[in-house]
Parts: sequence; C-alpha cells; structure tokens
Amino acid sequence: MKIAALTATSSLSLPTDSYIYRVLPVKSTLAAISSDDSLRLIDSATLREISGGILDRVHDGVTCLTNLDSDQNSLLTAGRDAAVRCWDLRSGKKRFELLNESKAPKLSLASRSFHIAAGTELDHSQAAVSVWDWRSANKPLVHYVESHNDDVTELQIHPTDPSCLLSGSTDGLVNTYNTNIADEDDALIQVTNHGSSINHAEFLSNSQFFALSHDENFSVYDFGSNETLLEASSPTVFGNLRPQLDCEYVVDVIPSSSGLEAIMGAGSHSKKNLDLIPLRLMDRWSLDPSQAIRLPGAHGDEVVRSMCFNHEAQAIFTAGEDGLIKAWRTPAAQHEQDQDQQSDFERPKKKKKKDIEKGEGEKSRFRPY
Repeated sequence: MKIAALTATSSLSLPTDSYIYRVLPVKSTLAAISSDDSLRLIDSATLREISGGILDRVHDGVTCLTNLDSDQNSLLTAGRDAAVRCWDLRSGKKRFELLNESKAPKLSLASRSFHIAAGTELDHSQAAVSVWDWRSANKPLVHYVESHNDDVTELQIHPTDPSCLLSGSTDGLVNTYNTNIADEDDALIQVTNHGSSINHAEFLSNSQFFALSHDENFSVYDFGSNETLLEASSPTVFGNLRPQLDCEYVVDVIPSSSGLEAIMGAGSHSKKNLDLIPLRLMDRWSLDPSQAIRLPGAHGDEVVRSMCFNHEAQAIFTAGEDGLIKAWRTPAAQHEQDQDQQSDFERPKKKKKKDIEKGEGEKSRFRPY
C-alpha cells in the first residue's frame, strides 16, 4: 500500500457544522455544493474561494451538482425545490431553469451532449425520471414515472450514446432506457435487480455497469439489448465490501475512460483513513487492495462525501462532512515534484552576458559574429 501526502486543506467561509456534499473539477478550478445551499468555485492549487465565486442559495435544499457536458463554462445543480438550474461560471448568473409537472425533490442529475436527466424522490406514489434537451427546455423530451417505485438516487448517461440512460433507485433496481422513445414500456432496455437500495451506479464501459448499494454490496453487470446474451451472462458479484476491504463505507467508484479500470474509494471514519483501490478488468473485474493508495487522516471522524481527480496535476481531492476540501498527491506525483525541485536547486546558474562575451564556458560553441 502506498501513502498519499496531504498538500492543502480548505478554509471556506461556511457556517459552522456545514457539510460538503460534492466536489468536482471544472477546467482549472473546483466546484462544490454544501449544506448551506451554496455553490462555490475554489482554486484547485490553494483551495481558497475564488473572488466572486460564491453563489448563495442556488436552491432551497441543493442536492446535486454536475457539469453541463456541452459547455465547459456552465454547471448544473438540482434541489429539493424540484428545480434544475444552469449557472454561467463567468458571470455567476443563472442561464436557464428546467421544470416539469413533477414538484418532487430532485435527487439525481446527469448530462451528456445536449441531454439533461433528473430523477426525483418518491412523491404521491411516483418516482420520476425526466430528460430534456436544454436548447429547448420548455418541457421534457420524456418523462418516465412507472419504472421505479422508490427514490431515484442515481442517473448516468452512456459514455458514447446520449440517448441511453441508466437509473438507480432505493427500490434496488437499475434500469436502462432508450430516451429516443417516449413510451416508457418500449423505452426500457434492461431491468436489473441488485437486491438492495442503490447508492451509486454507473457505466464502467460501453457494455458493463456497476451497482453499489447503501449497505456496500457491489456487483458488475453486463449491459446490452440482446436479451439472449444477457440471460446467458452472469454478473461479477463482490458482495459486502466492508469485511473484504476493512472499511465502513464506500464513497464512490470512478471509472476511467479506457473502460478497463476504475478507482474505488473505501473509507473508515473510526480509523480515520480513505483507501483508493484499483478495480481492473482482466478476465473478470477484480479489486486489488495491495495496490491501494491510503489517504491517512482523511477527514478525521467525519465521513468523506465526495472525491475527484485532476489527472494533469496528479492531484486527488476529497470533501467531507467536516465542511473541508482536502488536496492530496500520490507518492509518484510527490516524487516527481521532489525531483523537479532538486533539479532546480542543482541546476548551474546561467552565465552572465559579459562572461559569455569573454568566451567563458562557451569555447566550443560556434558564434556567427
């Protein structure tokens, strides 16, 4: 196991006892939503709030944050006030708002291409999944209300097909839909019963997705429209991850773009650490705790709510119920930084111009003058 180094801790102007619900990378900065219903833009190097980067009361009960996939200068939020809103990062102003017939609190949100999907809490015996094209946002393209019978806690859009939507619910089901089809029965591609309340679910590749329950049961399933092949396939069932990974909760699973690996964040608030564990596809998907990276101390006794990565900066960011965002560097990244600093220290000083003119240190160099 490798140990990551803590490089920065935020000092945000949050009310006492605030939670950070989610943090995500936005270009060269970070964005975060918190229990005071604010959206904050944060410098990823210093973890300080950017001037003018605090948007207060973005919702009456903010619940969700994601990027607007088709515009890197915009963010999407959703809340218990039933609204989905888009925010312009340059002006700090609201660009547009999406509403539908359902007044139920929004619990999940996804964006791909020009499509935005939102899922609701169970309200009047209905849990809805709605999809809009934000360019014509007057009403949803589709509105599904029969496929789940409890809160819709997760939505994800297929990595290469914007019309393919995945939903997860506390009813234990993970559904996939063809959102080009308005009729809900016809739109359903696949229904998978994970057996317990869904916390997270997402595509690992074009043909597989994972499901993680609130009681930390984890499986990987095949995805497709060929019912014969799906019936013949069997999921990779990991079961309860807590005893396997010596953890108390799983933050999330973040897939790579290759479709061959992902990173699972497994936390322990009693032991005060968070382990980042590789999930890799060989013959089947498997976890490799021996190659884990530990974030010692994590967020102390508090639960880590969210994690994300900046691959260019080789940085890890975590956010927790302590109201803090923390930055970490992997051992390899820290070694590279130390090597760069050492090289800078040992690098010979440049010759002064007058020494060059005298020929010192430049005798072998051809000079055309």
